[in-house]
Amino acid sequence: ITFTDNAPGSPQTVSLSGVGVVPTVTLSPTSLTFPTQVVLTTSAAQTVTLTNTSLGKLGITKISVTGPFTQTNTCGNQVLAGASCTFSVKFTPTTSGTQTGSVSITDNATGSPQKITLTGTGTDIQLTPTSLNFGNQPVGTKSAAKKITLSNKASVTVSITSISITGTNKGDFAETNTCGKSVKAGASCTITVTFTPSAKGKRTADVSVSDNGGGSPQKVGLNGTGT
Repeated sequence: ITFTDNAPGSPQTVSLSGVGVVPTVTLSPTSLTFPTQVVLTTSAAQTVTLTNTSLGKLGITKISVTGPFTQTNTCGNQVLAGASCTFSVKFTPTTSGTQTGSVSITDNATGSPQKITLTGTGTDIQLTPTSLNFGNQPVGTKSAAKKITLSNKASVTVSITSISITGTNKGDFAETNTCGKSVKAGASCTITVTFTPSAKGKRTADVSVSDNGGGSPQKVGLNGTGT
């Protein structure tokens, strides 16, 4: 700044300097993968943290999402230097099979727009419940049966390739079912499971359903304790 006046040494000057700061951000994690989800139902939320790692204020102008995903966030229009905010993302598959999308964040930071990549798998097969606990059972004796309902949520028939017991202690569990080779649109069938522990302690396995309904094999966790 230069001051011209009638004082000795006119003009007087004041030197000015400064350093511009471009905001920088990190996303943790940078991608989300959702577990297999029944078509037209909504998953539990997964979160991503955005951190402004610079000395400048981060200004956010737009947040958009693609694919069968939704998001809410705590970021607002700006994030102060060193501060963080979170994105909460949910998955609602519209069809069976793998589906992708992203959350895009447009701002004044380097690399804008930043993106969170999203992946999930939709399935037409609903298994209820999603786990069975047989509790304590004397070794070598068979438990009471527990049932799993398999429902076809699609508008077309789903073909069943196999229903089997898999996992660490698969020999301690047995299943029978009424499903056959296919399940018609909107129909259900029943899988009946029993537990016969071969040893003491915790025993685990899965009922695995292989089919063309998306996300195959679908699984129901099994556990029990031999006594």
